[in-house]
Amino acid sequence: MPGHGLPIISNAPDCCGITCRNRMTGWMNLKISSLSKDTQTVRTNIMTGTGVQMLRAGLLGVFFALMTVLPVQANDRVAEAEQLVSSLITELEANAADNTATEEQNKQFLNRLVDTYFDVDGITRFSVGRYWRVATKDEREDYARLFRSVLLNQANAQFHQLKNLEFRPTSTKARGEKLVLVGGIIHDKSGEFPDVEIFWRVVTLPEKPAKIFDVEVENISMLKTQQDENTTLIRRSGGRFAALNEALQEQLANQQVN
Repeated sequence: MPGHGLPIISNAPDCCGITCRNRMTGWMNLKISSLSKDTQTVRTNIMTGTGVQMLRAGLLGVFFALMTVLPVQANDRVAEAEQLVSSLITELEANAADNTATEEQNKQFLNRLVDTYFDVDGITRFSVGRYWRVATKDEREDYARLFRSVLLNQANAQFHQLKNLEFRPTSTKARGEKLVLVGGIIHDKSGEFPDVEIFWRVVTLPEKPAKIFDVEVENISMLKTQQDENTTLIRRSGGRFAALNEALQEQLANQQVN
């Protein structure tokens, strides 16, 4: 299905393995007479091989049950992610085709689009890396506001370019338990630019709506690129988080002038 890509910015859960050691001391000293009739039957079945067959059948049953359940869960996540991107594309197409929309209306449209389809809080935190934890509450709030404003202004400035672009879906794949990559090609209908491969990184969590967390263009993460730029600026400013906010404030002022 054709569509347009939004000009947006440019983990898996931790798990631990616990090794359990079964202590078998004394088990071999149990006497048959001390076991119940049912227990004796189970032990006899194991010794004769019947128990092994039953166990194998039970394990196979569980295995095949998982094979029928897990793909459905994965498919549900994939379908949800694909539907999210498809809905985003549909809205972008409709708005881009509306030649009567004013610049202010486009800004309002993009503002709603970001809240509806993107993990704004997650993107905001990730975009400054470890410095988010050392920033003060006021610095975080200022950054979230400035970052969003600069982002929306950039998107609005490029909005007219969407009319010549279309999104062609290719493949979708689940990555771990949280992430789904919805792949496709951005095609320029004017022929001025070559096709570009894109992956929408969609976060799918239980009991929560799917949200776009990142966009990969030609295997380059736009969000990671943004994070690298932000953290480099903070680091070169002696670790001052406020330096990033000052730079964004200046960028926002320049956008408003232009």
